[in-house]
Amino acid sequence: NRIAELKNNLNIEMDLTEKSGLTLSDYKTMLSNIALDRNGIFEQNAELFYNAEQKYKVNGIFIAAVGIHESGWGTSRIAADKKNLFGYMAYDNDPYNSAATFDSYEYSINTVAEALAKNYLYVNGTEINDELTARGTYFNGTTIQSVNQRYASDQGWYEDVYGYMQYLYNRL
Repeated sequence: NRIAELKNNLNIEMDLTEKSGLTLSDYKTMLSNIALDRNGIFEQNAELFYNAEQKYKVNGIFIAAVGIHESGWGTSRIAADKKNLFGYMAYDNDPYNSAATFDSYEYSINTVAEALAKNYLYVNGTEINDELTARGTYFNGTTIQSVNQRYASDQGWYEDVYGYMQYLYNRL
């Protein structure tokens, strides 16, 4: 069965550059009717996470899980005030003031998906799509843990993000 196979492919060492095999309908199921998503941000943007996977070749549930973790399901001050679900550009010494401000959650999702593809998950020179070639500035591999090495100062970040991925996959 397709769902069992999708769940079976989820593991902490999975290659985040491989397509998940999830449909848009799967994304909507996984991100709908979650009490913790009090403002409905993730439910309303399910299609954007799906589209980001298609365009940037980065697992969209990983992108959603990073957003969930970094923004407390969209409830953080940075997410609310700056439409920044990822704490993007937020540095530990002054996270709120250093965090990037976006005009929309869509722009936030696409910016971070592009940054993950361009800088973290592909080696320099890899063509990601017709408009984007990787720089590989922070490339350490294609797993959650390899992204963690340069993306987050918390060395246990990858375990938390993976936990959210498991939670979402279990909603299928």
